[in-house]
Amino acid sequence: MSSLRSLYLRWCCQVQDFGLQHLFGMRSLRLLSLAAECCSSCCVHPGCPLLTTTGLSGLIQLQELEELELTNCPGATTELFKYYSQHLPHCMVIE
Repeated sequence: MSSLRSLYLRWCCQVQDFGLQHLFGMRSLRLLSLAAECCSSCCVHPGCPLLTTTGLSGLIQLQELEELELTNCPGATTELFKYYSQHLPHCMVIE
């Protein structure tokens, strides 16, 4: 999997912080999606609900990442997005 460029983990509600650690060595990864879409006015099915801000912050190790989608991911906070803008300046982070 050293050449994997895109990984879509949308709706993978069992992904946890520990699981993300296995991605940190994937230097060719350019796109990572941990998102889910709301199916009504309130988000009934959040994307990756077991991921925390701490676990998500480790994604800065993926320095070649160009796009990170965290739509409706409960662990994605305003502070985390600021952190990403400092440490992943070339990555488009989708809230």
